[in-house]
Amino acid sequence: MQFFIDLTEKQHDVIWGHLLPEGATQESAAFIFAEFHEDNQTLLLKAQDYYLVGQDGFIAQYDDYIELSDESRISIIKKAHQTNTALIELHSHPFDSPWSAAFSLADMNGFEETVPHMWWRLPGRPYAAIVVSPRGFDSLVWQKDPNSPECLSALRVDKKVLKPTGMTLGGRHVISK
Repeated sequence: MQFFIDLTEKQHDVIWGHLLPEGATQESAAFIFAEFHEDNQTLLLKAQDYYLVGQDGFIAQYDDYIELSDESRISIIKKAHQTNTALIELHSHPFDSPWSAAFSLADMNGFEETVPHMWWRLPGRPYAAIVVSPRGFDSLVWQKDPNSPECLSALRVDKKVLKPTGMTLGGRHVISK
């Protein structure tokens, strides 16, 4: 199975600019509301709209951890429900490191709670997550069930094809279920 996320160049620039502004010292977050379509062993998630989480949308925001407020979570799920779209969660690791982008162990532990909840609240829809850093991005897609993430094949930004690092499931962080 292949998994693609399609964004316009403007969507990509606005979202990445929000997640990795110059001099960022705290993680940030955004959500994409995506039309989804599966055909010939390919799942396509096409961005329709997005939400940039502001400082008031968090109850905790640090350099290595964020937690959304209940109000933010409710409004994001409500919009996805009303628009019949899949959710793509994005957050940043703004610190520069010698390693390629990958979800942290804390991120992976968070998915064990978040993804089953999203599957319950938004039945029949895939869920995806992207982590961005100054050294690239990694992405996971839950399409079969909420406990079996798979690697994104590519992020397509207009005519550009951007590949995730694949570091999360490539050995560094693997869900133990």
